[in-house]
Amino acid sequence: MEYTVAAHGKRISRIVFIGLLLDILSFTIILPLLPRSLEAYKEREGADASTLLGTLLAHIAHLRAYVQAHSPSRFLQQGARADLVLLGGLLGSLYSLLQCVIAPVIGRAADRFGRRRTLMYCMAGNIVWTVIWVFAGSFESFLLARVIAGLSEGNVQLSNTIIADVTDRATRSHGMALVGIAFAVGFTLGPSIGAFFARMPIESTNSRNVFAFAPFAAAAVFSLALLLAESLYLFVKLPETMHFRRSLADSNETADSGTEDTETADSGTKDTETAEPLAGPTHAVDTQSTAENNRTLRRLNILHFAYLFFFSGMEYTLTFLTHDKFNFSNAQQGALLGFIGVTSTVLQGGWVRRIKGKSAHGDKGLVARGMACCAIGLACVAHCAKGVQGAGPAWTLWGGALGFAVASATVVNCLNSMVSLATADLETGRRLGDFRAAGQIGRALGPVFACSVYWLLGPSTCYAVGAAAVAAISVAFVTLVPARPAVSSTKKHS
Repeated sequence: MEYTVAAHGKRISRIVFIGLLLDILSFTIILPLLPRSLEAYKEREGADASTLLGTLLAHIAHLRAYVQAHSPSRFLQQGARADLVLLGGLLGSLYSLLQCVIAPVIGRAADRFGRRRTLMYCMAGNIVWTVIWVFAGSFESFLLARVIAGLSEGNVQLSNTIIADVTDRATRSHGMALVGIAFAVGFTLGPSIGAFFARMPIESTNSRNVFAFAPFAAAAVFSLALLLAESLYLFVKLPETMHFRRSLADSNETADSGTEDTETADSGTKDTETAEPLAGPTHAVDTQSTAENNRTLRRLNILHFAYLFFFSGMEYTLTFLTHDKFNFSNAQQGALLGFIGVTSTVLQGGWVRRIKGKSAHGDKGLVARGMACCAIGLACVAHCAKGVQGAGPAWTLWGGALGFAVASATVVNCLNSMVSLATADLETGRRLGDFRAAGQIGRALGPVFACSVYWLLGPSTCYAVGAAAVAAISVAFVTLVPARPAVSSTKKHS
């Protein structure tokens, strides 16, 4: 029985990893193209006050003029070029705000209807938004695509839930590391793929045509192909995992009913849903443990929000910084993001996987180190942003990218592992959904906050604020969160 559970769990984890890798590749293709995509839409329709983009840019220009009149800023002296940074922040925050709204819904749907069915619905939404992106000849169409994308992207959340279903407490951290590796590889290859396909000009100049191609439409077509391949693969290969251990136990008992009592005893630590809470002191300990875990989960949600509020905002502005300050091409943007991805992949496959789950302080230590490196990296970017406009980037830009890579390899996936280990089995979807929602609130507010500070005070001040804030969050994490909360032995029935 134990071998069967482990073997099936590893097989399903591999399926989830491959599917998630395809999804992250598709998701990251657009990242290096976003600044120049907004420039392309601006050239097409930015001067037309009858369009949504023209209206937005006019309001931002009025706000810029007001700010300059009362508090002059060297960055805002660039004029309309600076406005794209704020517009990009608004667009990024809208996507994450929608993710925040939908994440709890996806988590509860996964607990009620099953992981596989919910994931396939998400894949359908992903395909729809990418088709709209291909033909997004106008900014309005592109905005509609991003709205649908924000309401459909549940793959990461559901992948974490499925891996939590098929792993036990001893292997949970290693399973969750697969999600981090998929992210790292995706962020390594996806931006470079996007930059490569951006060289293929199939976009249309007539945005009034319903089927006009978007800027860099070739990249959108390849992203669509990846999603179609992922959907087919998951439909064929991925089983339902909501009652994974109970199903294997039932199958094992049917095949060998003569050893039913022995199997039940051996699997007791793996299928605790059927265990009744003990009376007396043990039950009191379980109740206390549950209260402590709930308190820890609330703290993790708050810290997750705070961390992603600053990290995602600073990360989001990075491509705008290199575009505005150093005039990076799509290929150079892809190279920078690729460096972050490659470094994160190496760290995930080597350092992180060796430490995770080895001791009670493994996950907590990785999170603390990742946050510290993030703070140092942001300080490096703040120093780099002081450079002369149009000059080449200093070495501190790559130092900042290294800090981002360490943070990407450690913080979020180790926090996911800590949450899943503090959660009863049948609550995994809901708890991870709530945890992700807290993070998505940070992702929703972070880009618009960071881009506003960038827009008002300039990039150096923006990244200095981020560095100080992440350093404070890392101190709070080390102080307030225990290394490994113990789950109550009482499991809830659905």
